[in-house]
Amino acid sequence: AGGLVRRRPRCVRSFDSHVRLALQTVEAPTKSAAETAGRSSAPLEDQEVDFRAAEASEELGEADWMQELCRDEPMNAWGLGSRNFQRELRQLGTWLRAGPPPLACLGEAILEGFGGDSVAERPLPPNFVARLTLDVERVVARESERGVPESAPVVGAIFFALCWTLDRVYEGRPIPKFWVLETVARLPYFSYISVLHLYESLGWWRTPQLRELHNAEEDNELHHLLIMEALGGDCDWFDRFLAQHAALLYYWLVVGLFMVDPRLAYNFSLLVEEHAFVTYSQFVDENRELLSQVPPPPVAVTYYSTGDLYYFDKFHSNRSRDSTPRRPPCDSLLDVFENIRDDEFEHVRTMGACQDWWSGRGPTPVPSIDLLAFGERKEWQRWAQQVRELSPKDKKSPEAK
Repeated sequence: AGGLVRRRPRCVRSFDSHVRLALQTVEAPTKSAAETAGRSSAPLEDQEVDFRAAEASEELGEADWMQELCRDEPMNAWGLGSRNFQRELRQLGTWLRAGPPPLACLGEAILEGFGGDSVAERPLPPNFVARLTLDVERVVARESERGVPESAPVVGAIFFALCWTLDRVYEGRPIPKFWVLETVARLPYFSYISVLHLYESLGWWRTPQLRELHNAEEDNELHHLLIMEALGGDCDWFDRFLAQHAALLYYWLVVGLFMVDPRLAYNFSLLVEEHAFVTYSQFVDENRELLSQVPPPPVAVTYYSTGDLYYFDKFHSNRSRDSTPRRPPCDSLLDVFENIRDDEFEHVRTMGACQDWWSGRGPTPVPSIDLLAFGERKEWQRWAQQVRELSPKDKKSPEAK
């Protein structure tokens, strides 16, 4: 009695839950490939596409959907890990159950052993997503025309392995491919920030402006990732499994590269961002008419137009006090993908500037407006001189009276 009572959070709603609810609202799970093909071929104007995830979660008060929302209640690492393991294991069972007989039997066993019957079928992407295309051969041709940036053999080999895998595994599935690509693309910025934090903590080197620039770049890639999730890019268990494990591998790989030679780490990101820019350019050209008919996801509108644009402005490394902030339109899904394409080009410029700076071939990549965030050195010296010359008196001392 009289002690503090810790109340259980009523419902902590993450973006991940909102997206899944929105996709469940768009369409019920399919039961056959024929039905999927029938819906995919329907005219876009006859299809219902609803991205209003938050409204759907408020209006649909069914118990299973509320349970889906509440599954993202925060807890410790063991609780989060075990909860996600159980959830992904059931999704694995559902994925295997749709395969050939031997795998289907294994999937049934997993679902029976872990209560899969009480878990709703996975959400599916909006209908129009199946009509989106991406010609890999044209992407390669575009890259040849632009010229692939020079790289060290080890970095080039890692990049080639990543691109080869994505091109083969995700042929004909551009949105899941983009989701995996964005998952991997944001990890190098985590690596840079981690190492820079370590250097600061050890007293080796302090560059908060550079760290903040990478933080803004990571935030930009995060919003690309959320946009792909809004389009159903992470619906399949295999896609999540591949992306998450690849991200973990690439995180430590880039940490090692950055500590050995930052030029190698920045060169890897330069290759990835250049490939992303060319890929999105080809995707926009192929699907321009279709994308122009689809409204933008709310997360894109907030990031590019109506929300707090601090980090959006921050990741543009060519900013200055006199430059006009970039304010792209966001009225359709076409605008969204054109914005993403242009974002990737900004990353190309920044990674190239970082690489040149570490190589001694160019100026700092930190925007000029941020270089003075802590004041000029001469101001610090002037302040230090003033402080040394001060002789403050104690008001309580006789001399002060």
